[in-house]
Amino acid sequence: MQDVIDLNIADFSVKIHAESPVELESGYLPFVNKTDERMTDVDIYCYTGIPENPLADYQLVFEAENSEQKFYSIYMKNKALGFIMYDQQNKNEIQQIAYLNEDLSIWKVYNPIDTENIPLPLKYPMGPIMMHYLAQKCGAVMMHASCTFDGQTGRMFTGFSGNGKSTMSKIWADAGNLIVNDDRIIIRKTREGYFAYNTPMFYQDIPKKAPLHAIYLISHFPENRLKKLTGAIAVSRVMAFCIQNNFEKNLINNHLEFFSAMCTKIPVFDLGFVPDATVIDCIHTHGI
Repeated sequence: MQDVIDLNIADFSVKIHAESPVELESGYLPFVNKTDERMTDVDIYCYTGIPENPLADYQLVFEAENSEQKFYSIYMKNKALGFIMYDQQNKNEIQQIAYLNEDLSIWKVYNPIDTENIPLPLKYPMGPIMMHYLAQKCGAVMMHASCTFDGQTGRMFTGFSGNGKSTMSKIWADAGNLIVNDDRIIIRKTREGYFAYNTPMFYQDIPKKAPLHAIYLISHFPENRLKKLTGAIAVSRVMAFCIQNNFEKNLINNHLEFFSAMCTKIPVFDLGFVPDATVIDCIHTHGI
């Protein structure tokens, strides 16, 4: 292996080992760690050339697709996983084959031979999938959510696509808040409490983190209204917006345990909001 790239994602170390030069998409570049002294959480080994019959003895357990395009397929052999990543520009064309060992610590990623282009080992959808299993391996979770920080209070906003995560981020940014990320975050539990971290996106942004003090399940509404949720309702509502593949019981249980513990420490609110600055006053008055 000639090249080693160390990424710092949510304060985890991901090392990419390549037998020949590889490139990272621009959104990953700010997450490259300049030193090589940290203990590695996940190793990714990159190879050129797709194996013949790569998943012949694996069983298909999950497919991510819509009516127009396949994104990826997951296969299982005992507890090890195999993946087919599909090229999002060429319908159903295989982009990569990847293997993940039983303890989720070692990836082997095979890229097609391409004499014109240098391989992108974390090209979508490989990057987000790797981060999902990185979170799983390290006892964290990844969320479809935005997160803001005003210097004292960290707030996570989550909901269905189109319900206003980006809108909420802009409202709080216009009020002078730090935007940790407006789409995909990793949540970790530390000795100091729960923290939200941004993840590499298609655009460049420096690594960020913020303490997490409140969770808001958002939707557009004619007026600002806030209702606190507790118990199983809070857990199930928040867990609905984590990034997960529902095929392996142990992984689902890990998520359930994480959210059950988090929702006893972090208050959860159902928030219907008007898309303007009045929602900030509502939260300051009735939320956290």
